[in-house]
Amino acid sequence: MNMAHLPQAISQRLEGIRQVLMAYHRAGLPMPDATKGTEREILIREFLERVFPPPYRFGTGAVVDSSGVVSGQLDVVVEFPFFPSFPPPGGTQRLYLAESVAFVIEVKSDLSSQWAQVEETVAKVRPLRRQWLRHASSSPNQLLALSGPSASRLPVAVVGFKGYSDLDSLANRLNATSLERRPDLALVVESGACVGLTARGLGPSGLFAFCVDCSYFARNVVTAEPDLNSYLSET
Repeated sequence: MNMAHLPQAISQRLEGIRQVLMAYHRAGLPMPDATKGTEREILIREFLERVFPPPYRFGTGAVVDSSGVVSGQLDVVVEFPFFPSFPPPGGTQRLYLAESVAFVIEVKSDLSSQWAQVEETVAKVRPLRRQWLRHASSSPNQLLALSGPSASRLPVAVVGFKGYSDLDSLANRLNATSLERRPDLALVVESGACVGLTARGLGPSGLFAFCVDCSYFARNVVTAEPDLNSYLSET
């Protein structure tokens, strides 16, 4: 799916959002020690929480699955609105069950120079599995699929404030990355270059494409009954 052109009203609105995100990014550059947390907060506060509807919660922390695999610290975790996650007393860094996670987002200052870090994060997330007793899912090729006991992996998106300036460069970087270390969706805010599973675009169309793919990740599990008892050991 190619996002070549948008209605003018949408394009202008998304261009305004893109410029605001980059303004916040530039304002934080003189403070390198705080840049990582600042960029994550900018993305959540000024974009994700404003664009996506309230049922979805955006946080940070680590993900664990029923086999005991742990992801390590993740920048942004997008939760489904119907499963539990566990914050520490008085803290904000949550421990998420894999089944409670719709997708995760890695945030970088410069996607081209920090791609190795992106691969490291994807490699940590890729082994995680969500265990379902039954669930209904959507896909780009079919409207709805009903499944019995099954497992699914967690999608990974990456957002860089700076980096690749055109679609070909970003797509080539993704294609050159092995599957087990490749993100499912990549966006560069400065250029608006975005390449994902179902959509791609440049400039405002890139931000729109990013929203399209994030929406797909969020609705990919339409309804589900997780096998949460699989976390309980009998020994």
